[in-house]
Amino acid sequence: MISSIIIDRLKRFEHLEIATRPLTVLTGLNGSGKTSILHGLMLARQAAFGSPAPRTVALNGPYGLALGEALDVLTQNADPARGIEVAVTDETGTTYRWQFGTGNLGERQTFLTVDHRPWEECKVLSGSPRRFAYLAAERLGPRDTLSAGTDDAETIGVGHAGEFTAQVLGMLDTPRWLVPERRREPNRTPKHQVYSLRRQTEWWMAEIVHEVEIEAQWYPGTNSLSIRFRAPGYKSDWTRPANTGFGLSYALPIIVAGLVTPSGGTLLIENPEAHLHPAGQSAMGAFLARISSDGVQVIVETHSDHLINGVRRAIAEQDVLQAGNAILHFFGNPRDKTAPQSVPIEILESGKLSAWPKGFFDQIDLDLAALARLKKSRK
Repeated sequence: MISSIIIDRLKRFEHLEIATRPLTVLTGLNGSGKTSILHGLMLARQAAFGSPAPRTVALNGPYGLALGEALDVLTQNADPARGIEVAVTDETGTTYRWQFGTGNLGERQTFLTVDHRPWEECKVLSGSPRRFAYLAAERLGPRDTLSAGTDDAETIGVGHAGEFTAQVLGMLDTPRWLVPERRREPNRTPKHQVYSLRRQTEWWMAEIVHEVEIEAQWYPGTNSLSIRFRAPGYKSDWTRPANTGFGLSYALPIIVAGLVTPSGGTLLIENPEAHLHPAGQSAMGAFLARISSDGVQVIVETHSDHLINGVRRAIAEQDVLQAGNAILHFFGNPRDKTAPQSVPIEILESGKLSAWPKGFFDQIDLDLAALARLKKSRK
């Protein structure tokens, strides 16, 4: 597990160090640097994974990155000779540091050179696509056909846009692969419990989106799969994804990735609340808390107070996750030079938060106060 992340001279951060837990939630204003932390981890992942060790990391392509050129990701006014540094510390206290070269001013370079790497293997950033999974904010919406990847059943992940979700469902929905006990949907009696990946996925979808049955099938003689949905019951017809809305298609890869990422793995997710009703956002928070309680480190970027409240309830009400195993980081206005770059916020056993900094999900209070003043002035 990653216990801290250090970033130097990457995008808006001249220097940043944050603590991480089994569940780490990054939230804050637009443009405040939340995604940059995930980008730093993905650059380090590229440098840490592969044999022989890579000499460069791509800024565009892997994990759907589209970061442009080397000097685009270097902090403004930083010295290019110092490059960019990303470091992670694991639960043993060992720190792994990478230094990336950006080239010289005036050069056009769509990659970073790996100028320094740790001597030891960084296990928290290495391993198969299933052990280090990233789901981007821009996931595939409803699609009739999904591609098949080249990884085998032991290593395949859902892909950064969820593009391999149907393949993962098809390959792992077997009696030999059962969803780990702590990740099983809890609101079923033992009589009705089925532990296969497809059935558990369907039941979690019922908690987060709505009740649905899922079918994933290969097209004969092709490298493509179809995915279909229907309401439970044999009399229902299978429906194309385009006719079921974005909520299903956006939530599905998150649920599948959460169920299949092995204990000791890492799962990064941008905006898991996208296209979900507030109740679904809260349920998604509780789901991610449950996944992190089973040894998967989950790092989430979100703009949803409903998702955060779902995490709080999972700790205080459902006893799914210990309070000390979750942390929030709030990133404020990047133009306010007097404010801290980030504020760490603990979730207490009661579900209360240790701090409520200015700008942290206070817009509803501001709006209601403004409406109250307006109502009073018109009397």
